[in-house]
Amino acid sequence: MVKKFALILMAVCSAAFAVKSTFKVEAANVPNGTIQFFGNGFASNTTVYAGEQVGVHYAPVTGYVLDQARAFQTDDTTKKVSLQEDSTNYFSFIMPTSDVTLSGAFKKGSYTVSVTGCTLLDCPDPVIKQYGESVDVIIKRGSNFKGQFEIGVNGLGEGAITSSSSKTSEGTEYKYSFTMPGNDVTLKVTENLSVAPTRYKITLNGCDGLNCSAPDSADVGEEVTISILNTDSVRTTGVEIAGFDNGDVVRKVDNADSTVYVIKMPSNDVTLSVSSETMTYLVSVQNAQNGSVSYTGNSYVKYGSNVSFTVTPDANYEIDFVKVVNAGKQSESFTPTKKNNVYTYKVPGFNTIIAANFKAVAGSSSSGTDPQSSESSSSKKVESSSSRPDSLGSSSSEDNGYYCVDIVPDENGTIQMAGSFAKQQKNCTLEGNEITLGVYPESGYILESISVKMKNGEKISLKEDSSTYKFKMPASDVTVKATYKVGEYEVKVEGCGELKCDVSQAKAKAGDDIKVTITLVAGYSGFTLSAMGLKSVDRKDSGAKTTLSFTMPGNDVTIMIEPQGKSSTVTSSSSSKEGGDSKSSSSGKSGKSSSSKSGKSSSSKGGKNAIHVSAQIPQFSVVAADRQILVSGVPAGADYFLLDINGRVMSQGCSVAQDFTIAVPRSGNYLLRVGNTVRTVNVQ
Repeated sequence: MVKKFALILMAVCSAAFAVKSTFKVEAANVPNGTIQFFGNGFASNTTVYAGEQVGVHYAPVTGYVLDQARAFQTDDTTKKVSLQEDSTNYFSFIMPTSDVTLSGAFKKGSYTVSVTGCTLLDCPDPVIKQYGESVDVIIKRGSNFKGQFEIGVNGLGEGAITSSSSKTSEGTEYKYSFTMPGNDVTLKVTENLSVAPTRYKITLNGCDGLNCSAPDSADVGEEVTISILNTDSVRTTGVEIAGFDNGDVVRKVDNADSTVYVIKMPSNDVTLSVSSETMTYLVSVQNAQNGSVSYTGNSYVKYGSNVSFTVTPDANYEIDFVKVVNAGKQSESFTPTKKNNVYTYKVPGFNTIIAANFKAVAGSSSSGTDPQSSESSSSKKVESSSSRPDSLGSSSSEDNGYYCVDIVPDENGTIQMAGSFAKQQKNCTLEGNEITLGVYPESGYILESISVKMKNGEKISLKEDSSTYKFKMPASDVTVKATYKVGEYEVKVEGCGELKCDVSQAKAKAGDDIKVTITLVAGYSGFTLSAMGLKSVDRKDSGAKTTLSFTMPGNDVTIMIEPQGKSSTVTSSSSSKEGGDSKSSSSGKSGKSSSSKSGKSSSSKGGKNAIHVSAQIPQFSVVAADRQILVSGVPAGADYFLLDINGRVMSQGCSVAQDFTIAVPRSGNYLLRVGNTVRTVNVQ
């Protein structure tokens, strides 16, 4: 009995002093998250007493979620350890009598994108997107919605969303783009019908007499072109802008003749107030022989103003004709209105010269004048009277210290005189003063000779400067006389390359009929051509042959060919039926033509016009006149560059219409480039 009690006591004491076993817990490294474990029954940071509860937290990185949680015995992965889910991403297990390894997996999270607050707008339904995915939310605004709306965003950081808009046949679509974050995103729409309109007015003030154009209104953000163009009567002196600034200007073209703005319409009305002034033009009087022209007005007169003058013939003379000449193009003239012996005309859009001619009364004893001379005569020339009446009533002004200049008129040309003249004696000046003579032959004529003679017949030496001649006034009255002859001018065809180009005459007189034949060869589909020195040309196409016909003007003509349809570079050359390689010759003192070493010719005086003729594809044309280049046939919005003959850019801009004008600082040869097409332009 005693032995049995002792055995029982020994068993109880052994149980009371037994030591618990510990086992190791390890967490595997998994991508896109971490695994953490914790609990009260830890013997150390990594060992746990068998039978104790262990907590496990699966922590995904931003944008990821837990895909799978696993636990197994370390020495036998087939033996799983049961995990109990306590809450989201939190688990627990009872530590077995073995080491345990914790593992798992994470995946990209899926989140909701939704749009709220839409009633009149067409908004999309909610969608599920994965973290990192590109998202486009499109809100459609129909034409029936006239108000505005605002967008508020929840779930995105500042600057994380971009927006754009595009017009459709049904209205406007607004696209909002972002990268999906690791949370839901909500776009909250606030529609507002009582807001400022999205279309605003455009007003141009002060455009009377100018060519101004702009739409009456435009939508916010719409590109709008506003152009202010000078006319012959009015020019712009300034533009005051209200409603937009440099930030709204897409581009601006500003030159001597026009101001053009292309703006992005702001969210307010736009007003441009233009200040302008009436154009003024020079009115001058051509010295008359055997009579006088009295004009007492200003030298520069406003466009449209009345100019009045009287014409008085000398004794035994009568008025032959009175006309007003275009100073820039003296082949053009018109007849003023006459009432009560006073002539009147309104100032046109160019400088004018008042010219009068007188003829002897039939049967009078006056000498030195051909009584049969008239404005319509083509063969008779009016000669000067040997005695020149002056305003002081004597046959000579030499006793008064002044010496006078008589210009013998000629129907084939005009001479203008400049210098310091006495007020009462408009063609008289003091000895030693310099006189400048400008010589302007009529179209088709060139200067043959010019002479200045004193009373005793002695010739005065002249200093030539281009088309002007200068001399010092001697102590004697002088007579100026010029003779003209029919001019002979060159016809050139350049750039034919491998094409066959023939011209009927290499040199011709004004009025001659000229034919140019261009024949295509194999490998070419066509050509473009432009002509300098012509106003018009007739063209006929027959198979591979093209015939150009025109009447020779009073200047050189150059036709430039650009072969089309062959990929290899075509060497430019010029050819003609006869004398195609001959150098330009000078014929007289005016209407000169020249040929540079490169073979490019400059047009003669009077050859101020260039035309363009299209072949198969549309091309632009240029006309050069009065230090201006008129360009036509260019698509609106095309960029252009004007270069000098050395390739330096003189001006550049963007065409706002098919026809526009470029002002140039001086005469000479220029290159005009529009797109890939280059034209040579000669400005006189």
